[in-house]
Amino acid sequence: MLSLNRTAKIVAVLFVTNLVGGCAMAVANHISATPTASATPTTIYQSAPLTGVQYAQGTNAFLAGPVVMGKIDNSPEARPQLGLSKTDVVIDEMVEGGLTRFLAIWHSNLPTQFGPIRSVRPMDPDLATAFGGIINYSGGQAPFVAAMKATGIYNADETSEVGKGTMTRVTNRVAPHNLFVNAQIQQSKHLDLSAPKQFFNFSPENETSMAGVMGKPVIDVKAKFPAATALWTWNGSAFMRTQDGKPLTDALDGKQLSAQNVVVLRVAVDRSYRDPRYGFVPKTLLEGTGKGQVFSDGKVIDVVWTKTTANSYVQLAATNGQEVTLAPGNTWFELVPSDVGSVTVDYKAAMSKAPAASPKATK
Repeated sequence: MLSLNRTAKIVAVLFVTNLVGGCAMAVANHISATPTASATPTTIYQSAPLTGVQYAQGTNAFLAGPVVMGKIDNSPEARPQLGLSKTDVVIDEMVEGGLTRFLAIWHSNLPTQFGPIRSVRPMDPDLATAFGGIINYSGGQAPFVAAMKATGIYNADETSEVGKGTMTRVTNRVAPHNLFVNAQIQQSKHLDLSAPKQFFNFSPENETSMAGVMGKPVIDVKAKFPAATALWTWNGSAFMRTQDGKPLTDALDGKQLSAQNVVVLRVAVDRSYRDPRYGFVPKTLLEGTGKGQVFSDGKVIDVVWTKTTANSYVQLAATNGQEVTLAPGNTWFELVPSDVGSVTVDYKAAMSKAPAASPKATK
């Protein structure tokens, strides 16, 4: 027969054993119930073909659609234009009287509306064909319109777009500067058209663009036409546009237009076409080869441009033959006539290293 003290000891041992075993089982159950950490999913990016800007796959529906282009008026009466701050590419070209108009190209960042649009010019088919998609304009000389329609691009004018909700005559501007394009609606009606091919090679960052690595620092560059002057000034993060002495702003938000890349090309002009009413209509010749400059990251490099056919993009090579890499972002082209235009670059003064201070004599 067990004594009382021995019985108490046995009970205590059994209690402790059960308590420890229960805690161990609880810990084991807790560990097994805790979910294991899953691997972080890898984000897949896609590059906008005309800007090189990266988007997480599936986050930018515009990239699957075609470009929407517009022949944009650049007369004083048309300013400020609407939607130019959202362009992927803009081409500034000379028209009659030495004025300029823009061939503006939207793809990765379509505004709700842009304009005002004006008539087509003889060089526009050669400039627009490689981008494909849709071209918007408000009529033009019969041979120029015929040439544009022959490109195979979808041609949109006020007549073709009636009842589709894709063009609007706004009431807050005076004709002929009041025809605007409802860009997002228009692209959504032509998703059967292909997205554009990649335009240039783009670096991951401004600093790694070819001009950023190899270029000479600049303050600004001025592209002067007979009756229009574009000034691009580097502000530390982008080139800001001044048109004919005044900041060129966007009616969308009132902000000054900017570009990550400014490409200035010297071009020949064909003046063989004479209109009975308006006289000679200049045609910029952007086929063949010529000289130019590329401005990115506040710096400039000299380039040679080549364009073999209307169906091909213009190619840019450094003077050593290496293909140019642009900064990611939008690009503006200045097609400056070699005979009646000029280009002036203000270079940033080299920072001279200050001489080290001589140590003072101690007493």
